[in-house]
Amino acid sequence: MALPPPCLATAAKAPEVAAKMMVATDRGDCQRLKELVNKEDATTMVVVMSRKEAPAKKHTPASMHPLLAEAACTGNWEEINFLLEGEDLQEGHSSKSKTRSQKFLDKLAAYPSGPAATDVEEGINAVSLLKGVTVEGDTALHLVAANGEGNNFVKCADLIHGKDKGLLSRQNYKGDTPLHCAARAGKSQMVSHLIVLATGDNIVEDLVRQENNSNETVLHVAIRNGAHGLVQDLLAADPKLACFPQQGTSPLYLAILLEHETIAQTLYEKSENNVLSYSGPNGQNALHAAVLRGPEVTGKLLNWNKNKDLTTGRDANGSTPLHFAAGLPGAGKEGSACAQVFDATTSVLYQPDNDGLSPIHVAAAARAAEDPIAKFVSKCPSSAGLRDAKGRTFLHVAVEKKNERVVRYACNMDRSLAWVLNMQDNQGNTALHLAVKDASLAIFRPLFGNRQVNLNLTNEDGQTPLDIARYNIRPSFYDGTADPEVWTRAALEFAGARGGASRKDHFDENYEDRHGVKTNYVEKELEMLKDSTQFQSIGPVLVATVTFGAMFALPGGYRADDSDYGGTPTLAGTFAFHAFMVTNTLAFIFSTIATLASMYAGSARLNLVRRKAHFNYSIYFMHNSIMALAAAFALGVYTVLSPVAQKTATLICVMSPLVVLYNFKDFWLNWARFAMPLLARKGAIWTLRVCAQVVLVNMFSVSWLIIVFAWASYGRDHPISKAVSPAQAPPTFA
Repeated sequence: MALPPPCLATAAKAPEVAAKMMVATDRGDCQRLKELVNKEDATTMVVVMSRKEAPAKKHTPASMHPLLAEAACTGNWEEINFLLEGEDLQEGHSSKSKTRSQKFLDKLAAYPSGPAATDVEEGINAVSLLKGVTVEGDTALHLVAANGEGNNFVKCADLIHGKDKGLLSRQNYKGDTPLHCAARAGKSQMVSHLIVLATGDNIVEDLVRQENNSNETVLHVAIRNGAHGLVQDLLAADPKLACFPQQGTSPLYLAILLEHETIAQTLYEKSENNVLSYSGPNGQNALHAAVLRGPEVTGKLLNWNKNKDLTTGRDANGSTPLHFAAGLPGAGKEGSACAQVFDATTSVLYQPDNDGLSPIHVAAAARAAEDPIAKFVSKCPSSAGLRDAKGRTFLHVAVEKKNERVVRYACNMDRSLAWVLNMQDNQGNTALHLAVKDASLAIFRPLFGNRQVNLNLTNEDGQTPLDIARYNIRPSFYDGTADPEVWTRAALEFAGARGGASRKDHFDENYEDRHGVKTNYVEKELEMLKDSTQFQSIGPVLVATVTFGAMFALPGGYRADDSDYGGTPTLAGTFAFHAFMVTNTLAFIFSTIATLASMYAGSARLNLVRRKAHFNYSIYFMHNSIMALAAAFALGVYTVLSPVAQKTATLICVMSPLVVLYNFKDFWLNWARFAMPLLARKGAIWTLRVCAQVVLVNMFSVSWLIIVFAWASYGRDHPISKAVSPAQAPPTFA
């Protein structure tokens, strides 16, 4: 306790003043103040001041003497011997004297005066010198173990161990002992020698089982380096070493994970009674790692684990090895890791993880082949109805993950899986509900084409698949030939699907709320119009430019003479030339109209309804202008090539419509893909009738092609085109 200030000691005898101030600086003074204030009057003023104790200085280990560090790293046992024995002489514990070599004296003299330079001169003992560590906490024995294994390094280890036996198990800041360092550096001779030293100290088992901060023994270090010989030496020193640590990453798990199968075999064979740890990180076991590394190591591990408890082991997520194996490519093949684990313990198929997912759900989510699911269902048919925490079957998961192969498998199994097709999850959704919601045609078509799938089941919201399909379609700005939402709704309507029990006005109101028609609908539509028209107008402008130029650079050139027909087209009067002229003209007209419509669609002077109408017109006329341009190109080439290269001209005419086919590929491909599902739902007659109607309607939309060829035939036969035939025409210039 600090002494009280003088004012406290003499307060009782002090003469009275108007006011007194007394100060206490510690707890003892505060107690004295309390006693004194009780005797004083009200004029006494007390000020209590706290004094902050200075924090205790953090203990910093002594730095290793540079000469000792150098000698340990280079294996210079003579210098280490001098440093350690010289210090012992200072204490009088040795009768021998060492002669300082000039070279060592020069090294010592190179250091400036200070603690590092005077450690040897001032006579500190060997134990104190050996307590010095590097910035990583390595002692001199750590440095010797990590840097060499010849005779000189062995002598260094003996000298250091002789002075301080505790250094053999001393850990650095990473928890590594000198044995860890020697194994990590691949110094097998040094490892063996350190084990010999530990044997003399009766600490072999404690030393080899000692774990670093990563919970790894020296055996883990040897496995990471793939040092098979070192692993054998360590197991010879301690046959139970592979059992440690009992929790966390075991040596066997690490060997399997790193694909050191020979080491894994050695661990099993050299362990006492073939008993070793199979544990892994996060609750896993060695079988979790084995299934990821292939069927061969999986088979070995299952043979070693006679009671098959590894197959039922669950990690922190609740996943068993079968969960891991079920999602691998080729999981359903005979002899695969998945097949081996499943055949070993079929009941594990019914073990869910923490999310309620069983291995069959994992297989459906992996987007791999349907083989593992087929194997599961064939051996355990009831597993097809397993549900996860959300009430989903494997079919629900396959639909959500867009695993087309699994969905097709479930739909093509006739009646064996029919009972699964209409199962509903916790939200009341069937697989068809989810397929319609995701608007994936590849997933929707197999379900739609299976007559066992009910099209009119309602979910918890009272919605059928048709209701969801209607909700999915945006109020406008969709491509009716390509958007999957449109095709999904059309297919359901063709098949006679029904909506839920909802009033039309209520449905419309919900639809408007879902798409924000009452809030920001106009702003969104205007923004879409703005973005769309900027790119929509580029194509028509290019077509108009090309067709305008082609009209004045006709194929075949012009007549160059002074006759009445001078300056007229040379090929006038041929069928192909007249057809070229008409199609080129139509392409120019269509592209110009499309350009104008795009301009009106982007004009802020028009209301939203008119702008959307002009936008749709621009799309229609742009498509027609592209078709007309492709036809004009083919006819122009045919006009000039057919007299001299008929086959080439014909080939070009056949290839040119590819542009048109690409323009409508989504429409025709979707109709072709929906033909079989519609055939299954509605029958052959209905399907053929509808398909014929579709073809006729689309042919009518390009009926202008009929006008082209009709006019070409008429123009060729008209007398005005025969005024000068190509055979009678005078010489021309290209």
